[in-house]
Amino acid sequence: MSEPAKPHRATPRRRRPRTSRLIDQLTDALGDEKAFAIAAVLVCAATALGLMTRRLGDVASVATLVTFVMVFAIQHTSSREARALNVKVDELIRATNARNDLIGVEDESHRQLDERSRHLLEERASPEQSHGPQRERRPSGGAA
Repeated sequence: MSEPAKPHRATPRRRRPRTSRLIDQLTDALGDEKAFAIAAVLVCAATALGLMTRRLGDVASVATLVTFVMVFAIQHTSSREARALNVKVDELIRATNARNDLIGVEDESHRQLDERSRHLLEERASPEQSHGPQRERRPSGGAA
């Protein structure tokens, strides 16, 4: 008699580095509607009081530096979220009766991705072509 299948246990997650968590907190805080409203009020108040015209060079320098840092902070967060999404989609493809040859396509060139997209659109337009040799399918995860 065979043993029953053990439930899948997730591997324990390691905490992300502190700098990564701080960057995410910064982008979350600065991406909030309240932060935008505060910044807009500050700019309007400074303009009305004439502070920006007297120290325009200082304001421009600070704005440039903040923009420079925020580009990297936003890119960090966006890249991490995109990678996590790719892993989740790959798992859905692997666990279902979907095309396994699509796992990892995010590593292909733009030209290769455009070709895949064109091919998938053609298959959608004519379903009789969808059973070609490129169609790699795994059986669904039922008991054997």
